[in-house]
Amino acid sequence: MGWFSNPKQSESSNDLIVNALNKSLAVIEFEPSGRIITANSNFLNAMGYRLEEVQGQHHSMFVEPDEAQSSEYKNFWQRLRGGEFISNEFKRLANGGREVWIQATYNPIIDSQGQVLKVIKFATDITEQKKQAAEAQGQLEAISKSQAVIEFNLDGTIITANDNFLNGLGYQLSEIKGQHHKLFVDPEYAKTNEYKQFWDKLGRGEYDSGEYMRIGKQGQEIWIQASYNPIFDLNGKPYKVIKYASDITAQKQLERESKKAADLASALTVCQANVMIADKDLNIVFVNDQVKLMLKARETELQGVLPSFSVDNLIGTCVDDFHKHPAHQRELLKNLKQPYKTELRLAGLIFSLIATPWINHEGKHLGTIVEWEDITDSVAKAEQERAEAQENLRVKQALDTVATNTMIADASNVIVYMNNAVKSMMSIAEDDLKKELPNFDSTNLMQQNIDIFHKNPAHQQNLLAKLTTTYRAEIKVGGRTFGLVANPIFTPEQERIGTVVEWEDRTGEVAIEKEIAQLVSDAGNGDLETRVDEKGKEGFFLRLAQGLNSLVEIVDDAVSDTAQMLDAMANGDLSKRIEKEYQGSFDKLKQDANTTADKLTDVINRINSSATLVASGAEEISQGNADLSQRTEEQASSLEETASSMEEMTSTVRQNADNAKVANDLAEETCEKAIQGGEVVNRAVTSMSAINESSKKIADIIGVIDEIAFQTNLLALNAAVEAARAGEQGRGFAVVAGEVRNLAQRSAGAAKEIKELIRDSVAKVTDGSVLVNESGETLREIVSSVQRVTQMISDITEASEEQSAGIEQVNKAVAQMDEMTQQNAALVEEASAAGESMAEQANEMRQLLHFFSLGQQGMNTLPNTHFERSAPPARQPSGYLKNTQPKGENFIDSADEWEEF
Repeated sequence: MGWFSNPKQSESSNDLIVNALNKSLAVIEFEPSGRIITANSNFLNAMGYRLEEVQGQHHSMFVEPDEAQSSEYKNFWQRLRGGEFISNEFKRLANGGREVWIQATYNPIIDSQGQVLKVIKFATDITEQKKQAAEAQGQLEAISKSQAVIEFNLDGTIITANDNFLNGLGYQLSEIKGQHHKLFVDPEYAKTNEYKQFWDKLGRGEYDSGEYMRIGKQGQEIWIQASYNPIFDLNGKPYKVIKYASDITAQKQLERESKKAADLASALTVCQANVMIADKDLNIVFVNDQVKLMLKARETELQGVLPSFSVDNLIGTCVDDFHKHPAHQRELLKNLKQPYKTELRLAGLIFSLIATPWINHEGKHLGTIVEWEDITDSVAKAEQERAEAQENLRVKQALDTVATNTMIADASNVIVYMNNAVKSMMSIAEDDLKKELPNFDSTNLMQQNIDIFHKNPAHQQNLLAKLTTTYRAEIKVGGRTFGLVANPIFTPEQERIGTVVEWEDRTGEVAIEKEIAQLVSDAGNGDLETRVDEKGKEGFFLRLAQGLNSLVEIVDDAVSDTAQMLDAMANGDLSKRIEKEYQGSFDKLKQDANTTADKLTDVINRINSSATLVASGAEEISQGNADLSQRTEEQASSLEETASSMEEMTSTVRQNADNAKVANDLAEETCEKAIQGGEVVNRAVTSMSAINESSKKIADIIGVIDEIAFQTNLLALNAAVEAARAGEQGRGFAVVAGEVRNLAQRSAGAAKEIKELIRDSVAKVTDGSVLVNESGETLREIVSSVQRVTQMISDITEASEEQSAGIEQVNKAVAQMDEMTQQNAALVEEASAAGESMAEQANEMRQLLHFFSLGQQGMNTLPNTHFERSAPPARQPSGYLKNTQPKGENFIDSADEWEEF
């Protein structure tokens, strides 16, 4: 069966050939039916399969399904089964449907009987070559579609040509195939040596390109842009020439026409007008230097809407590029018979165009001459000037009707404008102004210099010449006062071109200002009778005058009521009160003043009651001391009698018992009197303590008076502060507040004097209390002595042997009692004098308090004797008087605080 079917046979030259083919080629073996027997790795890798995936499958798995069902495919395998060798390029499908192109030979293997045993295919992957060939073919086809293509032999005979070439020259392929290239050139040129050298050059394989003039079938002149390209064989030798050409006849024709107009163009080039020329097809054929410069300056703006616009490339472009709707322009220029002026607005620019038809001497329309002018800036300036004119008109109309008196002068200070308001003001003030300006005429102020209003115009001229900001001034002319506000007027270049002056006739305003100033001055000086005259005023000034008059009247009423009340208080009448109704701070002043009077009245009542109690207590103490003095004298007399009896007892023993009995009786009597004296002294001590407590209470009350005076001073100070806040309107009230403050200080001084008197009384009462306490102690000792005397007499009666010694002791005791009795008498006399002095001082204080008249409240008085002690005053709430002085020995005089305040 041959070497292909016996793999174990020894290697022969054929085997070596097969091995070599297996290494370099893709090899696959088929049964005659097309079923796959085996395939080498080159084939499997190229197709993307494994051997087990293809073995036993039919060859149709590598072709398109439609191709596998075609008669051609069936005939393909029929030929192979007939032992026919097939070699070609085939498209096959790899795994996944990927296209693979192969260069393959299908080789039937035939045995000795002539039967086909199998088919072996040797293949090479040419997929990349096919792609490159397809790309090259596509490029050739593209070139062929866009350009004229013709092929020549090296001797110049025509092989073939495409439709573009044939159509361009007007030939059929059959008419030129086999003909020489000189068919397309001028016969005279074909005979020249230059033409011969042209083909010799191409025959040597040298490339040639340029612009060539050729002759069409009808003898017409055709210009082409062409390249002649020698084609080389595998040996590097040229064997044919391919020419690629583009028809540039129209462009050459245009160039010729442009050349004809060269002289005209040279003249237009140096022309100062912006000239552009377009042919009859509206293609630009000429632009002079001026239009280039104009468009170059606007090139950036134009490129914003015409991205491809370029001044350097204007020649050959169509004027349609400048228009959004070129059809209208074309129709207009097509029928243009005479110059036509229009405007072109593009990219925010404005061009003035004058289009003139270009007609030759034969009357043929050759194109259009367009004169350009960039009027963007001039139109903008005109629009700006128109807008400024309208704005100025609006401003003038507004100024004419505003209420502000406005006047405008130029740089020379000549009046160039006056609105209606200032004209009216000048007309009203004309009579007054003529008093100082006899030639003044309110109807003839325009074009007059504003110096007419000033006595010293040089100063005003110098001021206005240097004016850079707002200047305010006030002038007085003819008894009238005018307020002026001047502002300079500048151009955008900061050139001063005039001055605008706002006038205000302040004559009436100044007059009322003077009235108000006089009112405030008089009020500040305490004269609250001055009023602003309301006659002849209206509007704001009338309301202002009425308001100020009402304010001063209210202040006058408040000050008068307060002054009357304080005057009454100064004269001792505490019954006066402010009854009129007020609001705000005036109401607070009224309430505080009335409250002060109420509190002062209450304090005076309480002081009067306390003084009455002190007087009564002092009289009681004086009476008690008189009784005590009498008893003490009686005691002294008894002691003398006792001493005499004791002397008699010493002379006679016989009378001892009788004398002892008498002595016992006297001792008992003395004991009773001593006990009574002790009780009297105890009562005196109690009264002195009560007097001491009353004195302390009086001191506390005086402290309350002092605190009230301090609070009154504070209220006066607050009133002065409020008056200071009120300014000039409160100056009179501040004077009243000062008087209240002085009155409070006088009250504090009186309270200080009363406090000094009470302090002396307290000191003397304290001394009297000490003496009375000592008297009480002595009387207790007397009681004790009398008791001992009684005991002694009893002992004498019981034991006469001790009588002598007892009498001696009695003598000593009597002597001591006599001494103590004398001392008690002196102390009682001093206490009596102190009580009388305190009573006198209490009565004097009551006389001082009678200076105050309390009206219906009256003074609460108590009888001098036989009074019942009143209950202590109700305790005030905590914090009622925060600065009340402490009681008793810790009481401190606050006079220093008053002086500092």
